[in-house]
Amino acid sequence: MNLKTRGYKVIVASHNADGIEGVINLGKLTSFGGFLYFWKIIKIVKEHNPDLVHAHKLSHYGLMCIFQPKPLLVALWGSEVMVAPYEGNYFKMTIIKMINRLVLIRATRLHTSARHVAEEAIRQSPEAKGKVDIFYWGFPLVKPDLDIFNSTRKSLKKEFGINKSRFIIFTRGVGSIYNPVQVSKIINILLQAKLEHRIVVLKVSSQVDDVQFFSTLVDMSKIVFVNRLLNQVELYYLYSNSDVHFSIPLSDALGGGAIEPALLGSYPILSNLPSYRDYISTNNGYIIDDCSEKNIIDITEKIKSSKILNSVKNKPVDDYSLDAIMEKFDSCYDKVMDK
Repeated sequence: MNLKTRGYKVIVASHNADGIEGVINLGKLTSFGGFLYFWKIIKIVKEHNPDLVHAHKLSHYGLMCIFQPKPLLVALWGSEVMVAPYEGNYFKMTIIKMINRLVLIRATRLHTSARHVAEEAIRQSPEAKGKVDIFYWGFPLVKPDLDIFNSTRKSLKKEFGINKSRFIIFTRGVGSIYNPVQVSKIINILLQAKLEHRIVVLKVSSQVDDVQFFSTLVDMSKIVFVNRLLNQVELYYLYSNSDVHFSIPLSDALGGGAIEPALLGSYPILSNLPSYRDYISTNNGYIIDDCSEKNIIDITEKIKSSKILNSVKNKPVDDYSLDAIMEKFDSCYDKVMDK
């Protein structure tokens, strides 16, 4: 764990962590009500006496941590700020907005990877102004040893039938927030073009219903659908052999599914979101303004003509190295403790 290597003593707690070594299991999460078990966090804090508590998502672990006595740092993922308060019935939206504001007020500091998410958080709760740090906080994938890399290649070939070394990857899953209808439209046009690339779609955290819906939109026999979470080495293998990756969600901060493949030379094609526009302003990549058939065909032709290739020149100019990210966390933690 990267924090531990820098001298931090880290206590990790999570729902659904039964049997995971080094993680305190908060129990099985079967409903939103699981985030109301405040006493579980209070008990952990009392037992371990940490200097601060770092919670993820406002209306999830952020909510769960509001009554513990230590300084509270909350990571804003994006959808809990940008989407959840504005979808569903009036009662649900009101409750989510109240929860968000409560946690934003309670938090000692906040961090997010997108400027527009920070701005929306401040709009929902002016008390958040002046206490949001904006930086990309995903850790880069580490290059594995050659033997491990090759054995991973063989195991992925055996499990998923991946028999090519050039990929076009859809990295975000097929849940509704990740735009499955437009993803399927792009894939179907790519398939018609008969490219040399194998099209890979990652399930990530998509639910069974999401996958079933997606399977009605695409001929699943013509793509590689990775129906489980991948480990770091497996992701490294796929991303390092990817020429192009798509991340076209309806809402996002600046997710690892956009950045991690780019760090390994894959060319990012991204939806027209503020965080992605900010990224493209200083790094290589393409913003897809609309998913019209003409636009998708144009992109397909660029891929087919090898104008978009896995290349060192595709790698981000900005510093997303482990040291750079950890320095930002160090600064963020220092600010929390200075309050």
